Amino acid sequence: MKIKDNKFTWAMILFTFVLFWNNFAGTTSNINTTMLAFHYGYGFISRGLLGTIYGVLNRILPWDLYTFGWAMLFFEGCFLVFVVLLFLFCMKCLRMSDEKVKQSARYFIILYFIAAIPMFSSEYNLGRLDMYCLMCSMLSVLLMIYGKAEWLAVPLSAIGVMFHQGHVFMYMGMVLAMQLYKALDAVKGQEDLRIIFSNKTSRKYLGMFLATMLTVSALFIWFEGFSHIDGEKFADHLIDTACSMGPDADYHIEVVEHEILGVDLSAKEWEYRKQNLVEFPLYCLFMLPYILIAIRFARDLLRLAKAKIDKWKYIIVLAGTLTILPDMILKVDYGRWIFSIISYYAVVLLALLAMRDTAVTEVSRQTVDRLRSKYPYAVLLLIYPLLFQPLMHISICPLTERIVNILTRHVMSPAAFEVSAWQCTK
Repeated sequence: MKIKDNKFTWAMILFTFVLFWNNFAGTTSNINTTMLAFHYGYGFISRGLLGTIYGVLNRILPWDLYTFGWAMLFFEGCFLVFVVLLFLFCMKCLRMSDEKVKQSARYFIILYFIAAIPMFSSEYNLGRLDMYCLMCSMLSVLLMIYGKAEWLAVPLSAIGVMFHQGHVFMYMGMVLAMQLYKALDAVKGQEDLRIIFSNKTSRKYLGMFLATMLTVSALFIWFEGFSHIDGEKFADHLIDTACSMGPDADYHIEVVEHEILGVDLSAKEWEYRKQNLVEFPLYCLFMLPYILIAIRFARDLLRLAKAKIDKWKYIIVLAGTLTILPDMILKVDYGRWIFSIISYYAVVLLALLAMRDTAVTEVSRQTVDRLRSKYPYAVLLLIYPLLFQPLMHISICPLTERIVNILTRHVMSPAAFEVSAWQCTK
């Protein structure tokens, strides 16, 4: 089995290179380079952590990093760090999983790599702040798998919000759900929920949960409500810096208007929201096989849980991704929201397999065995997602974007609906 794991690791390294090669365009969108111009020299502004790190490197190194070429090298280096962490997390989960479910874990890893590698190597999201937020949450979950230094989830979550306050909705769900899972798992098999307040281990994880919630909530309120009070004083300087690094010497107007000047972009985003209303149901239709499998998985998991605490434990795990709902209701970057949902279930499911949760292990094995025995062509489910890569930002993926544009051109009003990836980027 160890030899099998090693062979799978080398196969995934090759697969990762192929995914990267097919999706890397040698450039990035101007919103990502603009983020490098945000830094704490202007105050404790939102999304300022990455630019602050970049500014420190600019002072240390003997070159002027505020150019497009150096920005690209920085993003490529950060992407490599992300890939290493992704490998560390996934392969550790694989090695810690029960022998009877290792094949299931391999399938889950392949599906997640198909989404994650193109997502952050394409021009839309190379260097996107979401990647750093995901790394913070993935590290937190990895610590909970090991059961060591788990309190670091609190500062890691805070760091994620300092990269991007949207971290609260996108990737905090996996950390909070795992903390509550571990609090309930410490008293599994019990019927009275109040027992978690008398159990020492449960209280420890509840304390971590509350500390994490309060920390990220306070930071989110600051960044959304108060961090752009003096934005007019330094906006011009920030724009000049952003243009020096941007593709075509350009910067992202909307992100500066919203994050620095506090401008409400709801009216501007209305045209994109119309596209969301068409594209999201279309994408869900394409993903229907996976949605049906997930519904069956959830139903079987809840059936295996007999005690009340066990049922609540799995309800929390299954519903943890609902933290993305505010973003889906209020904002328009559906490609990013879809990826955050995929990341939640991939990371949490692999973590529970690594922790050898009995019910999750059994249902995972049953699901894969049922698909392989009843549906001879079920292996195509590992290939099918390649049609929908890379996940983008406002548009979900190139395929659904093209279909929506065709529909709007021939069925609906083009002026009211059609929007391209380049429009979204610029």
